[in-house]
Amino acid sequence: MSKSLTLKQPRRIAYDAGVIKKFWEEKIELHTKQLQSEDMRTRRSALDRLRGEWARMLEGRNKMSQSAGGHMAMPPGPEPFHAQDMAAT
Repeated sequence: MSKSLTLKQPRRIAYDAGVIKKFWEEKIELHTKQLQSEDMRTRRSALDRLRGEWARMLEGRNKMSQSAGGHMAMPPGPEPFHAQDMAAT
């Protein structure tokens, strides 16, 4: 930077175009790395797989209820707790 330019405008700071270009290239590279790491993190996540499983289960239940004439069939599982069982204890 020449002294004459500095003396005429003392508050102005001049940078070389190469320095500015390097600064922004580094910023872009860092941002790209962050995007890639976030993409890999979401790919490894089990959330999409779990959502798909729940959607398939709900779809199956809906099909069962429609085929049963509107009555909701109980899914297989443990027997429900009845009030008479409580009296026996």
